Amino acid sequence: MTQYSTTENIIYPPGKLISSVIKVKPSGNIFYEGLSKQQYPLPTLVEAKRNQDGSINVKTLIFLNSTISLTSSMVNVSQLFSISDFGDCKLQFFIHSTKDDIALIKEDKTEYNYLAYVIEFTTNDKTNFPKGISLENIKTVQTFLWDIDPKTSRGTETTVQDTTPD
Repeated sequence: MTQYSTTENIIYPPGKLISSVIKVKPSGNIFYEGLSKQQYPLPTLVEAKRNQDGSINVKTLIFLNSTISLTSSMVNVSQLFSISDFGDCKLQFFIHSTKDDIALIKEDKTEYNYLAYVIEFTTNDKTNFPKGISLENIKTVQTFLWDIDPKTSRGTETTVQDTTPD
């Protein structure tokens, strides 16, 4: 197994780093008994809504090893345009650490107590979109909690909901 513990071995997520405001809020904890050390990380939970201005607001719940106290200064989000298996336009968001030496997912866990965090951000970035494609064409979003070892990164996909004025 390749070790990814040094900065020269870190594999960064694909896509463009987006500069939207990222909110990070603690949201409780969860304990899974009986997980093995080979267990992959818990997947994200995600919600996406299209705002009236056309931007997309994404709110995702991630679970981290309880030894990590996450702050917004530690979080980056990279965005990648792609096409789904059904031919629909989608955005993939990769949530990762801003620090080269911090892995959000620890492989050497001895406990399986996770802190939950809500990560919220908005995008209106159309970098690398094909000609004629806009944010209005985005049907789904997928979020990943990206680790320095991408084989242990997991993601969840959801449809983009349109917001309706009250």
